[in-house]
Amino acid sequence: MTTSPVRSGACAMVFWMLLGGASPALAVDLRIELAQEGWGDATQADVHAVLVSAAEPLWKAAGSPSLPRIRVEPTGGPIVLHRRAADGSIRVRLAVQGRRWAQMSYQFGHEMAHILCGFDEDPDSHHWLEEAACEAASIFTLRKMAKNWKDHPPYPNWSPYAAHLQQYADDLIHKGTLEKGTNFKEWLLEHQDQLQKNPHPRDLLRVVAVQWLTLLENDPRGWRALRFLNHGVPEPDEKLSNALQRWQQNCAKADRIQVSRVRSLLGF
Repeated sequence: MTTSPVRSGACAMVFWMLLGGASPALAVDLRIELAQEGWGDATQADVHAVLVSAAEPLWKAAGSPSLPRIRVEPTGGPIVLHRRAADGSIRVRLAVQGRRWAQMSYQFGHEMAHILCGFDEDPDSHHWLEEAACEAASIFTLRKMAKNWKDHPPYPNWSPYAAHLQQYADDLIHKGTLEKGTNFKEWLLEHQDQLQKNPHPRDLLRVVAVQWLTLLENDPRGWRALRFLNHGVPEPDEKLSNALQRWQQNCAKADRIQVSRVRSLLGF
């Protein structure tokens, strides 16, 4: 979810803390900073370790792009703000405090995907596509973290939590799985108008996300293609088929096959 609130003034640098050595190291191109307060009984080092674990699979799958600094607050979201900080940093707000690692990862995975998708403020009647991709990202993130934490958690005593991450992902997939015998393309035709009018209903987005997740897990390079999802300016009343074509044309040639797979999934 994204928004563009009016907020004047730069955030003081003292409000943020970069914990570069407190958790698994990433390349300098991925910089995650935390608000110093508001995390409840969770330490900043632990929160940073969770956010790094959530961000890394998506970021690497997307080609490890260079990104502005990402500043994360514990409340007021979950949301990534269109209006950046004065220094160009991306601002993310979550809605979780304490040591709820699965919920925190779910939320941050979603917002991280918005960042990778190149979120913008251009009006787009097919914004539900981005929201569905971000919902798939949340599940993708949890499943990758569950696998990684089983043998290589940020801290050795966190290994048992891998099962909880996996269960959280399994529950989301169960909620988004269509009843046996239901054709997804027919289901989408029935619900597409509703998604275009309101691109945020989680129950519907999750159905699309579960279908899309298979493509993204079979070939994680699909995240490279999603970096071009918002390139170009949509025409007024642009049809979904044209939006998909615009996305494909703006992709690097090597990644256009990824969009072709999405087009096929959606019935084009």
